[in-house]
Amino acid sequence: MQKKKENLLEKIVKKDYDNELERVLETKRFDERAKNLLLEILYKLEISYKDYKKVKRDVESKEEYITKIIKSIERDCDDIQLVIPSTQNPKEAKKQIILIDKKSKKIICLPIERKLLYCIAKISKQSQIIKEDDQLINEIITNAINEGNNINMVEPLRDFNGWSWSTTKGEIENIPYNLIYQNLRILVGNEFLIKWIYNKEYILNYYELLKTELEEKYSREIKDELINKFEELCIIVERESSPQMKQRITEKMKEIKINLEKTKDKRKYIDEIVEIRNKIQKKIKNLDMMMADKTKIKEEFRRRNKDLPIKEKIFSIKSLIKILNDERELLMEEYEGKTNLLNPSVFMDKKEKEQKKYKLLENRDIEETLIQFQQTFLQAFQKNIEKAEKKEEIINLIYEFRYYQMLPFDKNTNIYEKDQLKDEMREIEEKILKKAINNKVINENIEQKIFHYIFLTKIINLEEIYIQIKKEEDKILLELSENNNEQYDERFEIKKEEVDEDNIFRSYKDSNRFKLFS
Repeated sequence: MQKKKENLLEKIVKKDYDNELERVLETKRFDERAKNLLLEILYKLEISYKDYKKVKRDVESKEEYITKIIKSIERDCDDIQLVIPSTQNPKEAKKQIILIDKKSKKIICLPIERKLLYCIAKISKQSQIIKEDDQLINEIITNAINEGNNINMVEPLRDFNGWSWSTTKGEIENIPYNLIYQNLRILVGNEFLIKWIYNKEYILNYYELLKTELEEKYSREIKDELINKFEELCIIVERESSPQMKQRITEKMKEIKINLEKTKDKRKYIDEIVEIRNKIQKKIKNLDMMMADKTKIKEEFRRRNKDLPIKEKIFSIKSLIKILNDERELLMEEYEGKTNLLNPSVFMDKKEKEQKKYKLLENRDIEETLIQFQQTFLQAFQKNIEKAEKKEEIINLIYEFRYYQMLPFDKNTNIYEKDQLKDEMREIEEKILKKAINNKVINENIEQKIFHYIFLTKIINLEEIYIQIKKEEDKILLELSENNNEQYDERFEIKKEEVDEDNIFRSYKDSNRFKLFS
């Protein structure tokens, strides 16, 4: 009944997106090539989104997704320039730089649909979405989440064409960020990440909310490990992909190291803080004296305005007093901060934080850290299996874990191919199978070795899959079809020594066909 209501609502609110986009394009000075490419993107998304939603499950509705794209074009794009590649090599052409200028709302990119959609996603993002004390960490984590979402936005166009699902690793802008983003999406939900990324109410600290969500849903230990590895990975990827960020990280580490060296001689460190604090105090006193003396304020007004260009000049004494009060407030904050450092417990706490930050910024092996992140993710996913009771929840778990295993780990392998994760993944498959059989979701006679291959199929609709098992001399053939006919859509060959032949299907004959879902 609920599904019927949702389908009816979808029909009622459905818009004519072509007309909506054309209305927006009428207000833009894009050339015909850009307009046609945008209309082509919309046409292909209309075709592909149904399969994308079926495979991935926890995504926005098609209406929300397409509306977001059209609004971004309307609000954030004033100029789209499609450039011809400067090289004849197609592979090199695809690597050429994309230019996004948010200030002038300008996009320059190759005339490729997924590239343009990626740019539209990118230009709509905020420059900062977390509020940590360290600005460098803010930028690194913001970029990781934003980039993961940009890649996520392109996925319906990149991997789905209306009749099949396939992933070309070379077309994913940043494989580690995509994997990290999908991990978080599965654990805390698509809606949470969307609210975080597009949140403009700065009262809410979504990074802290993420930590709370992970701890409440899983455990403090899992949350701590996930956040730690998440931050390490963000730093590793930024260091590898951005020379500028690599330099900034290096400089930050030098700064922390110098500060930590100073703390070794505690007496000298305290003397330096006292000296800095006294200088700040003197500046505050001078400001107070100036604001209490009209003559001195007028002199300061003339002095500050002397070399300023007209656009930047201070136009009244009242404005200057406001500026001086703001400066005094900042100095007071700095003074209080230095005073706090003279407190032994505050001093030790700051030292410990600096040591942790230095360790966090250290270079690490990306593959090893990604594997550790996946291992903790899999621990959390097991808790989702334990909580699932309803049929729809169990079906979602099967789809979600199939999608997860198909995610690229690097340019050469998918998650399911990583030997370091195979034991954990088989354990999860067994738990899903047991829960699915106990709740009469799938055929009770299916055996674990056969069920494993359901997570390797690219057939879109798992509920309609029929399985045919054929016995040959040296192997067993597993044929999967999306409907009950003799032709198969996918075939897997299983070596006989890899399975318990008598237990593959409990009512097994030389050839047997059955439906996966009950």
